[in-house]
Amino acid sequence: MSFATDTSVEPSGPGRYTAELPDRWSSLVGIHGGYSAAVVVRAIEQAVADPTRVLRTLAVQFAAPPRPGPADVAVTIERSGRSVTATSARLLQEGQVLLVAHAISSPARPGLAYDDIPVDHKSDPADAPIFTPPGRIAHFQNAEVRLDPEAVPFGGGDEARIAAWLRPLDGEAIDAAWLVAMGDILPPAVFARLEEPTKAATIEYVVHLATGEPFLPAGEYVYLSCQSPLSSEGFAIEDATLWGPDGRVLAVARQTRLAARA
Repeated sequence: MSFATDTSVEPSGPGRYTAELPDRWSSLVGIHGGYSAAVVVRAIEQAVADPTRVLRTLAVQFAAPPRPGPADVAVTIERSGRSVTATSARLLQEGQVLLVAHAISSPARPGLAYDDIPVDHKSDPADAPIFTPPGRIAHFQNAEVRLDPEAVPFGGGDEARIAAWLRPLDGEAIDAAWLVAMGDILPPAVFARLEEPTKAATIEYVVHLATGEPFLPAGEYVYLSCQSPLSSEGFAIEDATLWGPDGRVLAVARQTRLAARA
């Protein structure tokens, strides 16, 4: 079991790549969305073919959930300028488009530098047990997930927030694709306001990478906090932040979820 292996892609033609989506990344319905987005990141990185042009933003729209098995990723270089490469990508199975993505890749550049997003936890990962989800939701087995006891699902509270400490299994590297997958790893934040699950599939998922070098020493935890400040007309907005162990923001994300009644 390896995240690098699970997200690997192989060239199959100009701008085309193949991947195998394993059953262990299954979620409530089909293959996990964040993992599917990470597979697309691998294809985009190969298509850009420039290690200095690292992923900066990724916007994904989910048309339908992928299924375990083979998949194709088609990547188009929309424009490659002096320092910015814009790409679009599609993940397909049996010719059907299941995911559409747009990305920007670029080196670091001189500019404003500030970080006004403080880490919002008071506990320590040692105080939190490893999360074991109910039922047969497989994707949680692919990372160590320790739920923050101050923000857990199905508490019936007044705040739609859920949070956890995360780290790769077996000391694997943390990189852009891993952060993309982990930003969507937790149960929906709206579950903190409920006492039982409801439909909350992701419609759109946007990730902004705060650094092109998110690599951390083996064994370190990333802290993820997800909060839904708004739900209206059957859709909920959810914001997420991932911090490194030194309090540095690694990525921020926003997604739109279904928010059906239980």
